[in-house]
Amino acid sequence: MPLFADFEPATRGVLDPSVVIRAARTDDVEGVAAVASSRGELPAGFRDRLAAWVAAPEGQVLVGDRGGEVVGWARVAPLTGLDVPDGLYVQALTVAPAHRRRGTADRLLGGLVAWSAERADVLRSVINAGNLPSILVHAQHGFREVARGSTFAGITFQGGVGVLMAAELGEGGRP
Repeated sequence: MPLFADFEPATRGVLDPSVVIRAARTDDVEGVAAVASSRGELPAGFRDRLAAWVAAPEGQVLVGDRGGEVVGWARVAPLTGLDVPDGLYVQALTVAPAHRRRGTADRLLGGLVAWSAERADVLRSVINAGNLPSILVHAQHGFREVARGSTFAGITFQGGVGVLMAAELGEGGRP
């Protein structure tokens, strides 16, 4: 299973209106773990950390719920004291492979942007430079490339290059 979707800009999916974007609950942990594992083996303690993230007031975990099944998830939370500017960061944005290209990532990211706009002037994200679908959906939400590097926030990247992106947040949760 590839780490992220192939970039196919000419391929247009069909929006799945049955997916509801909502705040994650503790009973979503297994569903989120299933989606997260589509990117590879989960680190030890992931489920416990996820449960703590869901309960933490300083961040937001959203899920794409399709009839009770978690088909995507996203997280925003603060990062401080690392090799990137302190502030709010998109720390997860993953859609299950069978549910990609249906607008779920766009809607999840939009939810994180709206939540963040009530709390910060800037929202940042660190993305693998090879993950062009993610870079594009971020750009559609006003994110612009700030820097490229081999590591950001302790993350190393498949292919060796990551992109630090930032969106200046304006009124109403939109850049």
